[in-house]
Amino acid sequence: MAELPAKDLRKKRAFALALTVLGLGALAALYFYLDAKGYLAIFESAEALQAYVASFGALGPAVFMLLQFLQVIAAPIPGNVTTLAGGALFGFWPALLYSSAAIFLGSLAAFWLGRRFGRPLVERLAPPAVVDKYLPLIAQKQRMTLTMMFLLPFFPDDLLCLLAGLSGYSFGYFALMCALTRPWGLIFSALVGSGAFSLPPWGWGILIALSVLLFVLSARYGERMEAFLLRLIRRKETP
Repeated sequence: MAELPAKDLRKKRAFALALTVLGLGALAALYFYLDAKGYLAIFESAEALQAYVASFGALGPAVFMLLQFLQVIAAPIPGNVTTLAGGALFGFWPALLYSSAAIFLGSLAAFWLGRRFGRPLVERLAPPAVVDKYLPLIAQKQRMTLTMMFLLPFFPDDLLCLLAGLSGYSFGYFALMCALTRPWGLIFSALVGSGAFSLPPWGWGILIALSVLLFVLSARYGERMEAFLLRLIRRKETP
């Protein structure tokens, strides 16, 4: 197959870039319009979002999945609110399946956006101070540290997807890591939202302390842990 001349290739790339910029601009304009009209108030609480999704009747699951997909990329939409509302609306298992599929696809889209458009776009979707806080950790390319950040609560998972796109990770590794790590936080949120699980204040304190401890250990000994796991895998693969 013959390659396109350099001039035609530049035109094709410029056209694709223009379409993407127009698409992002349209999304931004839609967000500001909805915000000005007060439509984004539905995301202020799980109850408001629950009532909004329920108003679509049979289309509720599709609307819920679309919101879950968008909340990964659009930082103003809090993912904990959408997942809690899904648990209350659909029950544990449907909410978990809807959320897992939508957030997995949203994570891949956020990774692609970060890789394709770089830091200028990422800083439009997230506060620069937050980007400066987490990007150095991810830029070290310690897979164990990134995996632990996705597994543990209280880290900005959606922002991590954008930042991972800036950091040179392969698309295949990122997709596999998201498939293995992102559903765990959704399980917890769906359980709480469906009313099947509750935690006393002292339980939250223990959970937070353990999360901090695990992250510190992964950040300090991440390379050793990763090397140890790789050695175990290679031993099992050796006949």
